[in-house]
Amino acid sequence: MPTPSRGSSRAVRPTRRGWSVLLTAGAVLVGATLIDRREGLYLSAFLVLLFAGSVVYVHGHRPRLTAVRSFSPPSVMVGEPALVHTRVTSKTDLETVTVWTEQVPAAFGRTPTGELPRGRWQPGRGYSADLEYELRSSRRGQYPIGPLWVTHGDPFGLVVAERAIAGSREISITPRVSILANAGLANASGDGVRHELNHFAAHRADELIAREYRTGDSLRRVHWSQTARRGELMVRQEERQGDPEAAIVLDTALAGRGEANGANSDAHFERMVELAASLGVHLLDAGYQLSLIESATDAVSNADGASPYRISRFEPGAAPALLDTLAETQRHPVRDGYDATAGLGTVIRRTGKVMPVFAVLGHVSPTGARRLAAMKINAAPAVAFITQDERQLRNADSTEAQVLGDAGWRTAQLTERTPVVDAWSLVAFGAAGGQSAKGGRDRVGN
Repeated sequence: MPTPSRGSSRAVRPTRRGWSVLLTAGAVLVGATLIDRREGLYLSAFLVLLFAGSVVYVHGHRPRLTAVRSFSPPSVMVGEPALVHTRVTSKTDLETVTVWTEQVPAAFGRTPTGELPRGRWQPGRGYSADLEYELRSSRRGQYPIGPLWVTHGDPFGLVVAERAIAGSREISITPRVSILANAGLANASGDGVRHELNHFAAHRADELIAREYRTGDSLRRVHWSQTARRGELMVRQEERQGDPEAAIVLDTALAGRGEANGANSDAHFERMVELAASLGVHLLDAGYQLSLIESATDAVSNADGASPYRISRFEPGAAPALLDTLAETQRHPVRDGYDATAGLGTVIRRTGKVMPVFAVLGHVSPTGARRLAAMKINAAPAVAFITQDERQLRNADSTEAQVLGDAGWRTAQLTERTPVVDAWSLVAFGAAGGQSAKGGRDRVGN
């Protein structure tokens, strides 16, 4: 963690006892002057010098403390508690250190603070004290925790000062993840060909290829057609197929006028991120290589004026890395003509194969719907979640969803209050209206 500089301190201030000493010194000085008693002047001067000496001591004396902070777990989902443990050690006694305060962002609510417990002696290490508290955030993100401030004073208790003894360390607050049911997810394309993703291919068939016979190979593995073709004994060799590919498009455009897509509220966008997180974890746990496409970023626009996008790739089992990435995902303004599908086109050209595609979208423009519909040929299954607020969902004519459905996409129209598992049920089980050969579109409110 970053080490605080020597300047990481706050001004020395009097305690109640210190103010009492100063007031007493003033009162004695006034009284001694009125009754012409020199002894009173000496007493007043002594009290002032005592206070000044305490200020000089605290200002120049820095407690030799070190602190090591850890989080358990290292990252947590929104609303879940994280235990923060800090061990404070000192070569000398902790007698002059009284209070500790951890500086945390406002997203965590209260500021953790308390009295520093009297340290216990450890041979070779001096004194140590353990601090523990819980943090809980209602918003995702990467947040700095710290610095850790301690309040220390002089032996007489006249003044105190605060100094940072440990720098900051980031904790990742990730989006909520809902456990999605393992189910055969099917969609039918316009030509009636049925594509199915059972269990998201948790168990994939091995590809069989032929090689030369080796001593000890079982005769049951003889590949007769290859043997006849090559004129020598060939046997089947099992070769594991590479991990299949899948893609998630997350619409990160800030909603605005014109043709741009995007979420129109924080709650709206947060539900989209939670949905993308749940889908991503589901796919990675099933053994997929995942491409997460953030359709808009804060990067400089391309030379042709197109809005930049970000593609992040994750190997099977890399769910923590995916969640850390989504913890930092934000919405960004886009230009006219913004294309939410540009990143998906890049992934499709790179892989050159048909793959499962899940699009988590805000308001879909007619142009955006047509562009996405054209990519159905490379997507199986092709699923689009369109999130809108409740008023828009009630008044929408579903033209864009119909365009996607006619192209073979399975669509579900949601609100920011729709539970993720309900959204998944719509496309995985066809809960609200079944499915036609031309795709399907369902709505769900709260």
